[in-house]
Amino acid sequence: MGIGSAPSHPFARFVNPPLAELLERLRMDRRFVRGEGAWLWDHQGRRYLDFIANYGALPFGYNPSPIWEALRAVEARGEPSFVQPSYLEAAGELAERLVQIAPRGLRYVTFTNSGAEAVEAAIKMCRSATGRPRILAAHNGFHGKTLGALSATGRPAYQTPFGAPVEGFDFVPYGDVAALEQALEQDGSRYAALILEPIQGEGGIVVPPPGYLRAARELTARHGVLLILDEIQSGLGRTGRLFACEEEGVVPDVMTLAKALGGGLVPIGACLANDVAYNDDFALKHSSTFAGGALACRAGLAALEWLTRDDGSLLRHVQERGRQLMEGLQALARRYPHVIGEVRGRGLMLGIDFRVGREAFAAYGPGTLLPVMAEQEMLTPVIASYLLDVEGLRVAPTLNGQSVIRIEPPLIVSEEQCRQALASIERVVALVAQGRTDALVRHLVADADPRPTATATNGRRPRPLPPRPRPRRERRRGRVRRWCSPTATPRRAASPSWCTRWIWATIPSSTWPSRGSRPTRWSAWPTASTSSWSPSSSGARGWSRRPGGGRTGSSWWCPARPGRSSRRAATRSWR
Repeated sequence: MGIGSAPSHPFARFVNPPLAELLERLRMDRRFVRGEGAWLWDHQGRRYLDFIANYGALPFGYNPSPIWEALRAVEARGEPSFVQPSYLEAAGELAERLVQIAPRGLRYVTFTNSGAEAVEAAIKMCRSATGRPRILAAHNGFHGKTLGALSATGRPAYQTPFGAPVEGFDFVPYGDVAALEQALEQDGSRYAALILEPIQGEGGIVVPPPGYLRAARELTARHGVLLILDEIQSGLGRTGRLFACEEEGVVPDVMTLAKALGGGLVPIGACLANDVAYNDDFALKHSSTFAGGALACRAGLAALEWLTRDDGSLLRHVQERGRQLMEGLQALARRYPHVIGEVRGRGLMLGIDFRVGREAFAAYGPGTLLPVMAEQEMLTPVIASYLLDVEGLRVAPTLNGQSVIRIEPPLIVSEEQCRQALASIERVVALVAQGRTDALVRHLVADADPRPTATATNGRRPRPLPPRPRPRRERRRGRVRRWCSPTATPRRAASPSWCTRWIWATIPSSTWPSRGSRPTRWSAWPTASTSSWSPSSSGARGWSRRPGGGRTGSSWWCPARPGRSSRRAATRSWR
């Protein structure tokens, strides 16, 4: 198991075993036991700088004192937690405060327990207000994983296993005004609402072209279609404004909030609406047992107070730190154009788009596996793993944009912490630019011998197998240089057996060579849609003829299978 988990850990056994296995493989199976501000500490005492902030749900970092004080005050007053149906004191106060700071015209607040639930409420509200069944959404968007919100999420990989999208959802390209206008001209009378993110978060931190939101507002108003803006991730200070839609002065009919509203301690969501969208059918027939609870609403009030105090000084701080990070990341993009395709975002909602694919093979040369890792959507998870394990920096890929690493620190992040994060990112980008597969994956295999241990007998403890004989220097050096990095020196290279075993164990077996193909060189890296390797007379040498090999077919060996069983393992993988 990895350094942060144990075979009997209850999360791995009872909560999500497949995710636990993936986290262990990427050495991201940390057990964090303490958090303060932007810092986390694991159970071994190591400190990490957190630039994920739980996808924007930790606006003030871990354990913010003002939010805790508000929660303790609830206990001290003896305030009742859930008292439906009645006039809810905390919910009423929070709703009033939200209406005060929201775009003008949003007058009613429906509380929920999460962002996905807020989207569900918005969809129900718009359908009941218009009497129309259909919802128009954007490709590559993300609105949650409940069935209705998932149906509005433009990512088939998340929808197909659950029978989504359900009937009544259509999609248009994000940022394309012409496509949106065409869809509304053809079927505008059938749509209850258009739902958009001001900035697509899980889609890869995609900022729409200037004027897109304003054009969407004008088109929906012309066709009598309600506009829902999903500010769950972009709202409440994340972009340097209270709401991202303020950048273009757009006022939606419905706006959804969550994540930062709970101050990082209590889950809460909200659906704000104007007079056109809010209606009696929705108000009297939609409810939630725990929505509007005292604890969550008091946390929300404290969070809004923090965001708006001192004439919005925290928002100005977000803008300054956002400029610092954007300038630093754009400098890296100019220095390594074949690694970073684009840096996108606004404020402290940023994304680094790594462009390391088939077209980058010539730039890297024949001795690296980075292009195939990128095409198998493995590169950004490995980069995130490296930054966590080696640099002590927590980042994460976006869900839909598999080539994008998100940069979303707490809003209270300091200038020094931003400098530290930029330095760590620069070091890993430099490794990718050099094609250093060995350095990028060394941490994944350095502490583990993949061989099994001898079976215990008579109640004795398992006895490790004797050390593996050290391979000849020439063979070891050749394997490392050919497979991991053309520039690595033998002294700094990772163990070739472990390095290549991990990579090949992670690549889907459907892309391995078929029996009898016997390729000696590759002209194309495998993709998720290919089922075999393509041999060519030029390119990276992969499989090679073993000296003194035997019969045809079994005399080809793969350096990913170490030691004396290499030829047999390679032969078995073809059968």
